[in-house]
Amino acid sequence: MTVMKKVWDPAVRFFHWSQLLLLAGLWYTGTEGLMEWHQLLAYTLAAVLLARICWGFYGSQTARFSQFAANPRTAIAYLQRPQPVMGHNPASSYMIFALLLLVLLQFISGLMTTDHIFTDGPLVRYVSSETVSLATRWHKLGIDILLVAVAVHIVAAIWHSWRHHNVIMGMLHGKLRAAKDVDVPAPKTGWSFFVLVVLFWLVFYWWQGADLIRILSY
Repeated sequence: MTVMKKVWDPAVRFFHWSQLLLLAGLWYTGTEGLMEWHQLLAYTLAAVLLARICWGFYGSQTARFSQFAANPRTAIAYLQRPQPVMGHNPASSYMIFALLLLVLLQFISGLMTTDHIFTDGPLVRYVSSETVSLATRWHKLGIDILLVAVAVHIVAAIWHSWRHHNVIMGMLHGKLRAAKDVDVPAPKTGWSFFVLVVLFWLVFYWWQGADLIRILSY
């Protein structure tokens, strides 16, 4: 007998979907040259990302990096014989770490990026021209790599939902189907994660956001 069991907490689900929406907004604003909006979205995503990194160390068991970090042999073995997992499977853990790293690199490089016309990142004045050039090149390349990684992640999620667990719906309501006797630790409410998001966002707003909003209001 199988039942629906709570697996993912609100923090993990909020991060998952907000990251997708914010990345879409960042791609659009960057493509259209809406740089003030682009920077505001970047600071928002950075706040969510930093809070998620913190949550990965003290959050719910299924949210912790130690829970879904797998060695390469385990990940390969899972791909050869995939099966339902109450949380992130061993193979998906590598994609999760890759996405976190790519988003973090994209944010850091954006702080040191310039278009040599209208917009300079807030750290451009503090680093060498060689660093600015490298960061600018990576920032343009990095978004393409990130979009490819997101596409692979979406395809894998659709395949996994079709063959094993409906992880897409699971990321909406937090539940996966499992045998009644399978023990799944109860997820935390995640309220401290949302407090961290607000605190990090306020720090970025204090640093740069107020000036950006002032420009947008003109």
